[in-house]
Amino acid sequence: MSALLEGRLRNVPLGEVFQVLVTGRKVGTLEVRSDDRVAVLELDEGRIRYASMRPGVHLGEILVRMDLLSTAEVQDILAGQTREHAGAPLGFAARRLGLVDDEGLTNAVRRQVSEVVGDLLTWRDGAFTFTDAAIDRTYVPDGQAVDAMAVLLEVTGQLHDDAAARVDPGAVFDRAGDPTTVTLPEGAWDVLAQLDGRRTARTVAAELDMPQRRVFGVLGRLEASDIVRRVALVAAEPQVLVLCPSEAIQRLLGLLVLRSGGVPVIVGSAAEARSATDSIRPRAVLIDDDGHGWRDAEALRAEPGVAHLPMALITAGSGHAGWRWWRRPKVDVLARPFDEAALRGWLERWLVPDTMRG
Repeated sequence: MSALLEGRLRNVPLGEVFQVLVTGRKVGTLEVRSDDRVAVLELDEGRIRYASMRPGVHLGEILVRMDLLSTAEVQDILAGQTREHAGAPLGFAARRLGLVDDEGLTNAVRRQVSEVVGDLLTWRDGAFTFTDAAIDRTYVPDGQAVDAMAVLLEVTGQLHDDAAARVDPGAVFDRAGDPTTVTLPEGAWDVLAQLDGRRTARTVAAELDMPQRRVFGVLGRLEASDIVRRVALVAAEPQVLVLCPSEAIQRLLGLLVLRSGGVPVIVGSAAEARSATDSIRPRAVLIDDDGHGWRDAEALRAEPGVAHLPMALITAGSGHAGWRWWRRPKVDVLARPFDEAALRGWLERWLVPDTMRG
């Protein structure tokens, strides 16, 4: 394995890097690092077989957003894996188990690739390296690879259109004008169907099978055409502290927090959670039990800013073996694999004002 191409994005834009690799029909792995983020693209003679960004979008989250898998099905597949690889084995396993068909998986993989490339194109700098490492073809079944230049051109056009029309993620919109009188941007009808004059743009985006930045761009263009209007409503957008070590489950929990009207603050350890409470004031706390969830709950209950907050522990079984009932910290227990309706019900109980329920 050797580095065939390397440099920095501030000197060589990603589009130019893509053009060199794709037109040259290179086979290997492009890795881009910037601060604490890393993106990986596996190229195979002009096609992308695999794409991931950490932290970033996960294939399980995309399959849920596309209504191809439930949150419980994603968790079951992840539980059966020996390791996580940013979602690629999940797609392979989902197809093998008959949970998704070829067309559904192809669309989901393309969506993941598009979101990773779209995020990469917003990076102002980062160190990139392309190596001729062999591609593990078990990650994505044959037929699910994506045309690299087609994705790049599509995403570049979307970013250009959306950049001029972005809106505040906390803004609230409602329908205003007649949408049949203008030419609507792609996805506009889906966005319009979600508007109720109460939920923020961020929450609306979480309900849709579209990248968040795309939803914000559509809302901006609809507002410019007087099809929607901003509502004079100050949305509280309460924060929810999410303690979860698994990046894949973090994405699922974050999605459900957004759909429930909250803003997730996601950490991977109890130490990070305790540190986070120094700067945020969450409305509720979610803990995904990785074997010592009750201990994590007890540690967080000792923090002044968290002691009084509603807290839920997602765990299998009773989850408190070895704990005397009088020593267990006060938490609500949610069964794993968690069900979307049950988890959202718990969240909305604490996040949504009574006047907005129902």
